[in-house]
Amino acid sequence: MKHSHQWIATLLAGLDKQVDAKTRIAVLEACGRTCITDSMVKRAKACRAKAKDEAEFLDKLGQTWKHLQREGDEVYVVYPRCYCPLVTGYPGQISATWCNCSRGWVKELFEQSLGRPVQVDLLQSVRQGDKSCKFRVHL
Repeated sequence: MKHSHQWIATLLAGLDKQVDAKTRIAVLEACGRTCITDSMVKRAKACRAKAKDEAEFLDKLGQTWKHLQREGDEVYVVYPRCYCPLVTGYPGQISATWCNCSRGWVKELFEQSLGRPVQVDLLQSVRQGDKSCKFRVHL
């Protein structure tokens, strides 16, 4: 195991053992909010600026970002694999705490685009053995 992977595993084990779930989620969510790139936020904001309403925004964003999926009124972000560069090559599963970083990333994208808070639920995680990572976005 790479040194950085050992460090992440130790960090997560410490958080999972010594910190309550609400705090663990908040810490990793904050990390994800800082991980999102300016270019991705700009792309989403441009889609919002060109849209007359949220439905059209979602249509436009979905045309430029393949991970956005809609099922009726429900909005999902689905990744076929873990894209986090910090755990690329990480052997096996990782603490579920880690995936709250990606949850924060998704929240930041939609909150920056819409200018208001949204709720995001982590439904599935490749790092937890699921076939994809799946987040539900409550607009």
